[in-house]
Amino acid sequence: MFVALSSLFLAGLLSATLLPGASELFFVQQVLANPSQGLWLCLAVTAGNSVGGAITFFMGVGLARVGSAWKLAQRLGVQPPSPGTMVNVQRYGRWLLLFSWLPVVGDAWCLAAGMLGWSWRFSLALIVAGKAARYSVLLLAIT
Repeated sequence: MFVALSSLFLAGLLSATLLPGASELFFVQQVLANPSQGLWLCLAVTAGNSVGGAITFFMGVGLARVGSAWKLAQRLGVQPPSPGTMVNVQRYGRWLLLFSWLPVVGDAWCLAAGMLGWSWRFSLALIVAGKAARYSVLLLAIT
C-alpha cells in the first residue's frame, strides 16, 4: 500500500507542475485495484497535486521577483502565461484557482497568481480545495 500511496503522490505532483501527466487515470486504476483504500488514495493524490500547484505558484512568485529568471526558465521550457491568461486571472480573481485542476490552463493560472503577488495562504487554500474536489468526485463516481 505504501508503494501505491507514494506513486500516487508523485503522479499528482508531476501532473500539477508544468510537466504533462495523467494522475486521474492512475488514481482510478489504483482505486479499482484497492477499493477499500479509496480515501487514503484520494488524500495521497490530492496532497501530491496540491504540492505541485504550490510549486508552480511559488515559481510565479520567484519569476516576478527576478525578471532575468525568465531567460533561464524559457531555456528549461517554461513558457510565461499568455496575455489572455493574465487577463482572465485578473478578471475572475482568486476564485479562478478553484479550477487550477484543469489541464494546461490550471498550471498557468497558478503561475500567474504567484506572479501577481496574491496571498499565498488564500491561493493555496483554493488550489487544495479545487484539487480535492476533483479527486473526491472521481472517487465517488467509481465507488
